[in-house]
Amino acid sequence: MNRIFSALLLPIVILASYLAFASPGTEPPANDPESDEWVMDDELAAYLNQFEKDFKEGLDGKRIPGAAVAIVKDGRVVFQKGFGVKDTGSEEPVNEHTVFRLGSVSKGFASVLTGVLVEEGLVDWDDSVSDYLDEFRLNDPEQTERVQVRHLLSHTSGLPRHAYTNLVEDGLSLERIIPRFESVPLISREGEQIAYQNAAYSTIEKVLEGQTGSDFNTLLEQKLFGPLGMDFASATREGIQSSENRTLPHIYHSRRRGYVPVSITGKYYNAVSSGGINASASDMGKWMLLLTGNAPDVISNETLDEIFNPLADINNRRFSRHWNGVNRSHYAMGWRVLDNHGQKVVYHGGYVNGYRSEIAFAPADGVGICILINTSSSYPLEVIPDFFNYFRNEDIPDYRKGQAG
Repeated sequence: MNRIFSALLLPIVILASYLAFASPGTEPPANDPESDEWVMDDELAAYLNQFEKDFKEGLDGKRIPGAAVAIVKDGRVVFQKGFGVKDTGSEEPVNEHTVFRLGSVSKGFASVLTGVLVEEGLVDWDDSVSDYLDEFRLNDPEQTERVQVRHLLSHTSGLPRHAYTNLVEDGLSLERIIPRFESVPLISREGEQIAYQNAAYSTIEKVLEGQTGSDFNTLLEQKLFGPLGMDFASATREGIQSSENRTLPHIYHSRRRGYVPVSITGKYYNAVSSGGINASASDMGKWMLLLTGNAPDVISNETLDEIFNPLADINNRRFSRHWNGVNRSHYAMGWRVLDNHGQKVVYHGGYVNGYRSEIAFAPADGVGICILINTSSSYPLEVIPDFFNYFRNEDIPDYRKGQAG
């Protein structure tokens, strides 16, 4: 009941965006008072029709069991749809409300939630983590004092890559993991080198809990899920298991059987901010409206700009290799950032327990896409660059010309 009440407080632009949602070939809801105030233009409708056809063909070609997609444009959810099946054993269809696990796409929720509390004056990006959390200590006492909240959220604390991720996957609590950082040799001074983290990143949960007196999952619900009307989102194993409309994860078995379903594990629900959020495509459409600046009552655009500001260079092509002519990417706070020939794209991917997710948006263009699949294929990474090339500002040279497909 609280979630429904909170959703009514959203700015009218978000409510209207959702109610006025229409995908190609779908009439706006008959009871929508705003339905005749916005009609999808023919060019966008034609693109989305072709996108849907091409996306489904790609799923079929790669034998991906199920997927869901949400697309936002200019403050509206313009496309949300499920594809394939929840479970190859049952053949139940995926729809826009089917729940998936997000994996590391959860990291963006943690940084935005921190931003909300920064605006409330409860934390500050430049404050030392140790000022908030006595048990946070590094191998170097002086560096312990210097590591700030922004270092924690940008993976630049100086800890080596994936420090104690194994303990997260073993199910240890953060209370047991955090004090162990003191025994880990550092690889750099804070702010100088990115080294991707799960355990250290999730320390933000204990910072926020200490400053608010609420547990992290409650803060997610009160500050983000509820106000945005993300009715199918949760952050526990019980949350996804209790959903009647959930998909199962799948792993590849053989050429004959393809992908087969497996059970949902409890991994990363002990470190929610690094990989424990569950959500549907319809939830992610509302989330992207916030990320593209359409939820000012929840978080300001100025704070979003701070969150999306690159803080560290990623000097390999792992995250940019699918983008033609883009050779570098960066990390902000909970988000990767790349320059797509003048178009700033903010994105993150996630993989956990046989689920794969990708989210990306261009703040200046007001466009975003989220793809959720119930197996480990890299197919979403192949789709997203073409999507942004289509919506890139016309003043930027078109690098698609002369390319096949």
